[in-house]
Amino acid sequence: MPTFRYLCAALMLVLLAGCASTSQTSSTGTGLRVPDLDRGRTSLGLNNPNNVWDRLRQGFAMPDLDNATVRDREAWYTRNPSSIQRLIGSSDKYIYHVIEALESRNMPTEIALLPYVESSFNPLAVSSAKAAGMWQFMPATGKQYELHQNLFLDNRRDVVQSTRAALDYLQRLYNMFGDWHLALAAYNWGEGNVQKAIRRNQAAGRGTSFSELTMPQETRMYVPKLQALKNIVRNPATFNTALPNIANHPYFDQVRITRDMDTSTVARLAGISLEDFRALNPSLNRPLVIASLTPTLLLPWQSAPRFRQNLANARDQQLASWTLWTAPADMSVTEVARQHDADEDELRSINSIPSRMRVRRGSTLLVPRHDQHADEIAPHVARSGNISFVPEVVLQTTTLKAEAGDTIASFAERFGLPVSSVASWNNASPGTRLSAGQEVTVQLPRQQASQLRQQQQAQAAIERRAREAEEQRATAAERSARASEQQERAARSQPQTDTASTSSRRAAPAAETRASRATPPAARTEAATSTRAKAADDSRKRSSQTETAAPVRGKRNSRQEEAAPARGQRAARAEDSSADKRAGAGKAASRTSSKAESADSKSGNRSNTRSAKAEAEPAKRTPTTGKPVRAAETADTQPARGKQAADKKPADNKAADSKPSGKTPAAGKQPADKKSADKKPATDKKAAAKSR
Repeated sequence: MPTFRYLCAALMLVLLAGCASTSQTSSTGTGLRVPDLDRGRTSLGLNNPNNVWDRLRQGFAMPDLDNATVRDREAWYTRNPSSIQRLIGSSDKYIYHVIEALESRNMPTEIALLPYVESSFNPLAVSSAKAAGMWQFMPATGKQYELHQNLFLDNRRDVVQSTRAALDYLQRLYNMFGDWHLALAAYNWGEGNVQKAIRRNQAAGRGTSFSELTMPQETRMYVPKLQALKNIVRNPATFNTALPNIANHPYFDQVRITRDMDTSTVARLAGISLEDFRALNPSLNRPLVIASLTPTLLLPWQSAPRFRQNLANARDQQLASWTLWTAPADMSVTEVARQHDADEDELRSINSIPSRMRVRRGSTLLVPRHDQHADEIAPHVARSGNISFVPEVVLQTTTLKAEAGDTIASFAERFGLPVSSVASWNNASPGTRLSAGQEVTVQLPRQQASQLRQQQQAQAAIERRAREAEEQRATAAERSARASEQQERAARSQPQTDTASTSSRRAAPAAETRASRATPPAARTEAATSTRAKAADDSRKRSSQTETAAPVRGKRNSRQEEAAPARGQRAARAEDSSADKRAGAGKAASRTSSKAESADSKSGNRSNTRSAKAEAEPAKRTPTTGKPVRAAETADTQPARGKQAADKKPADNKAADSKPSGKTPAAGKQPADKKSADKKPATDKKAAAKSR
């Protein structure tokens, strides 16, 4: 009996051991595969790692990079431990899936750290160069690797699809270069640039490793950042860092759908928040899941079974409240909302329509779905969906001026407006006639109304300037007429004025002639001689005063004082000769004056005759200046000509008068010229200046 018990216990032990040794990979529904519990070994030599970090360390396979840049990045992460916690903590939803994908391809698990360098594991990240997703795909590269991008989704942000595309790209780069460091550099910089850098080094005889190539600073730092993170994950205690605990099991499961549904409906059926759903499905651009575009959704692992059950129970319910509609023409949001019985603000928000914009013809919009039995959105409609806008036309009420002969109908046609609308705006009929300049009320687009107002203002300004110019010309013509009239009046009064001025000018020479006749020639000669004698006496007095003051100036001027009497004698002799000459000139002048009297009497008679003729004859004008010349002016010139002739005659008789005459008065021997008398004082002044 005891033996039987022992045998039964041994048999049970054998059965239990067999079950443990034949454990298989299990899965639930259509979700992700549950990993084998015995896969790999930890760094401590134990099977079944408890967290993703142990599993990650097991797959490190890239050669280490050790240089100053790596150590610099390690120091930076060490100085900022909070940034490491925040950086690595953001990957808890996605890193398990990335490690699984790498292991399935037998790729180094260090690549799972690459999204930290690219985007901090943020699927919604967008760079300044328009790269998007946690793997930072450019639009063209994403299309090359079948990451669809349209109005309703962008698979560059899809966690599963972008990971698949990134690993495909990295594998191709590794097969191209045969080096993981160069493959990573090409992922950042582009394979073409890396190939050119390699060819340049080969031509120069240099090496072609990552450290030896010349590349931009960003690419130069790219691999060292990944190596620094690898070193920290490999041994966090060395860098005084504590890694967050991320369990070694899937965070999400994949579920398939066949019906369109709102994102809020999916979250309700799964029993999760809308934020958690969007975090796992960041590729959706609209709050509608189109089954033909997104047949697979990601849900938290524990929520996926609930969603499947609730979806099966809601087979007869309407799951989508929105559908797609194509605009047949350019339409405003108000018109679209009125046509589909929708709220305008909600319609604008769900379709991301900017303010003051209209929907262009052919645009695809989300509109309310009122028929719960409507067909699901067709794949070709969803894939080709796009939306574009045109500026919204804002009408503005303004007034325009009609032209002569206008009616409401012709006015409306000229501005391209509906006749009925123009008639209703002005409370008139289409055939109503308009007068020139009459203001007509219209409603035009703001820009067109502004342009028309500016044109009318410019035309009004031109007309105003034309009127002002015409008024100025009329004023100038009036002023010119008045000036001409004044000139004519002045011309008519000019002969009387010229006659008065001629009489006054003629009276002056006659008075001079009469005065010259009243004074005898001998008296005039004696007066001139006495004047010159007085001037000579004054000059001698000044000379005597200078000679009296000379001895006081000192011995240095003795020689000048002795020479002064000699200079005085010479000056006296010069004055005597000058007086003799002037006495002769006075005698000649007396003879000339008697002859001039007879000439003046004759010229006066001729002048009177000419002035009488000038008063009778009309005014003449000179051919050169055009000014009027009177006959009186011609007569006035005759006395002057007679005087010039009288002045020339004494000059001709100068030789006859130059002989000495015994009848010359004794006073003629005295100094008669003030200029000759002043010569001695001038000499004395020079002597005085030398003595000083």
